[in-house]
Amino acid sequence: MELGALEGVRVVDLSRLLPGPFATQLLADYGADVVKVEEPGRGDYLRGFAPFAGEESRFFLNLNRNKRSVAVDLKQPRGRDIVLDLVAGADVLVESFRPGVAERLGLGPDACRKRNPRLVYCSVTGYGRTGPYAHLAGHDVNYLAVAGALGLVRDDRGRPVIPGFQVADVGGGALNACLGILMALVARQRTGEGQVVDAAMVDGVATWLVYRWAFHTAGDGAGEPYLSGEFPCYAVYETADGRFLAVGALEPQFWERLCTALGHAEWIPLQFSGGVDRDRLFDELGALFRTRTRDEWCRDLARVDCCVTPVMELGELADDPHWRERGLVRQMEIATGGAVSTLGFPVGLDRTPPAVRRRPPRLGEHTAEILGELGYPERDVAALFEGNVVA
Repeated sequence: MELGALEGVRVVDLSRLLPGPFATQLLADYGADVVKVEEPGRGDYLRGFAPFAGEESRFFLNLNRNKRSVAVDLKQPRGRDIVLDLVAGADVLVESFRPGVAERLGLGPDACRKRNPRLVYCSVTGYGRTGPYAHLAGHDVNYLAVAGALGLVRDDRGRPVIPGFQVADVGGGALNACLGILMALVARQRTGEGQVVDAAMVDGVATWLVYRWAFHTAGDGAGEPYLSGEFPCYAVYETADGRFLAVGALEPQFWERLCTALGHAEWIPLQFSGGVDRDRLFDELGALFRTRTRDEWCRDLARVDCCVTPVMELGELADDPHWRERGLVRQMEIATGGAVSTLGFPVGLDRTPPAVRRRPPRLGEHTAEILGELGYPERDVAALFEGNVVA
């Protein structure tokens, strides 16, 4: 198997739940050695989340491949010392505690970077390490709300719509954590020193609003009409079988091809009309799309190149030819035997490709192995187990 792009990078992962583990799994997929530090007995809270594959959480399995697990009690001084020993030889530490918790454990940036000045210390939080909201609890919906994103998508009664997947956790937090870590590693090649990465989910989502911000700053009352479903050329339509088509014929050439293919060239000049013409066009397009099934429309319009695609259901994705060729769904072995379906990798690299190199670990599966790598004598390792410092 080819070496990964991040081969030789050691990551100490103190995070749990979704954003931090998603970030560290990405690093692990691309070759980093990720040591996941978990609480003895309970481990990452995701281990208890349904649905399950036998005794193992499918949610946990999809976020923790390619990692090794050590179970360490961070509330015991000796447990903290073990993590600092890991830090001494690490390149990156990732934590997702509320601001101040890592410091109380003796594992904040100052303590860790005192032990290893080259360490890149990444905090993944909802609101950031600083600011008046820093210590507030929150979840994905709260971060989207504070970032100004939740209010941009509303139902027909004007109520904000909660997305069906975790936009802020993954996009705002995990991906930007990886970006910050990689930038800090590149900077370290020049300076020889690590630094603190402050990856806040609110900040990450807020910076995505650049398109809407441009309309907002153009003047009070200015709206964004083109990409929010206000015009029939960029909308979702129901088909005869109760499924849906996504129409994104925004550029004039795509709209012209669509109208021509549908046999309604008279619609072409009405693309961005308002008022009665717009409402009539919505009604006529909607009525036409309801005369055939989703797949019938997709089959015929695919030949036209007019930005019309099916709204896919999750159950269809594994069999979709594009998903299959791109490897976006694959089988992964698990510790209890058998395999589970897992999602693939977001970025392809032709010389140092990502890969599933390790199945997700059992809680504490690699504790003794990693303590041995740190140089702990066998008698000391046994004493740590007997004292419940590790498990």
